[in-house]
Amino acid sequence: MTIFHRRREGQITVELMLILPVLMLMIFFVLEYGNIAYHTIIANHASYEFARIGALVASTRPSDKANKSRAVKSINAAKLKVFGSEAHRITVKVEIKNTGKDPMYKKHRHEDVIVTVTYPVRLAFPGTSWLLASEPKKDGMRKIRATTRMPVEKIYASSDTK
Repeated sequence: MTIFHRRREGQITVELMLILPVLMLMIFFVLEYGNIAYHTIIANHASYEFARIGALVASTRPSDKANKSRAVKSINAAKLKVFGSEAHRITVKVEIKNTGKDPMYKKHRHEDVIVTVTYPVRLAFPGTSWLLASEPKKDGMRKIRATTRMPVEKIYASSDTK
């Protein structure tokens, strides 16, 4: 009966070497997606808060057009406080769009502040960092963009005429 018995030394090692790279890549994908999800939440929250700041400071008087430079200045100050030394890597684009006029008060414009935050994330794991990276892939970075639109807070004085 020993004629058909083959030696199997090293078979487990060979099978492990074949399956281990695939298993590690799957684990790295899960961890990298968790990292990207975490930073996506940060980018979305920052975009919301910056739009809120811009909406609150863009207009100072009733019936005035929103002041984009005032909003950008306040948002940049907040960006420095929130992100500290990493603030130079994050870009914030601010737009103010006119969305119509108030039917009750003809002088009042409806305007929205639109804030787009571009947040670069360094990907950490080998293999997945190249597959999930934004162009150029060799940098191993993924750019996350988050956009928030918020209406400009206007002061409505009772002395405004209809």
